[in-house]
Amino acid sequence: MVRTYQNGDHHSIGRIYHEAIHRLACRDYTEEQLAAWAGREADRGKWSRDWQARCERKRPFVKVLDDRVVGFMELDPDGHIDCTFVDPDHAGQGVMDEIMAEVKREALRLGLEKLYAEVSITARRFFERQGFVRVRDNTAVIGEIELANFIMEWKVVPTTP
Repeated sequence: MVRTYQNGDHHSIGRIYHEAIHRLACRDYTEEQLAAWAGREADRGKWSRDWQARCERKRPFVKVLDDRVVGFMELDPDGHIDCTFVDPDHAGQGVMDEIMAEVKREALRLGLEKLYAEVSITARRFFERQGFVRVRDNTAVIGEIELANFIMEWKVVPTTP
């Protein structure tokens, strides 16, 4: 089932974010880049509060499997897709396909013209399979660490009844 964020989901979302970066993106980025991207978990209480505040603000779409959040995607009101992450134990199992389908339905409902994202090297193939096209290469800078990524977009095409 895909649904929007509910109170308490932030624990799983924060864990998925950290694990996906370190276990999936490690094929495409250095240890230094992964550490900058994932941030620090040293203060678990603050880290959890930060994720809770973010999730309450962003209201991400989540995939729930056996009463457990296994993937999430944030959609901003202007069509920007921010975080897009899957639990590494569920990667390649269609979790993100289901969430993206819901995000695309929401884009249609909202009357958006396009969806766009800064897509990691790791996620590029997924976004291409979803019909997104590369607009340009990009570099994200976190502190002094640079991470290559891509600006990608998908034109929303309303369906006719």
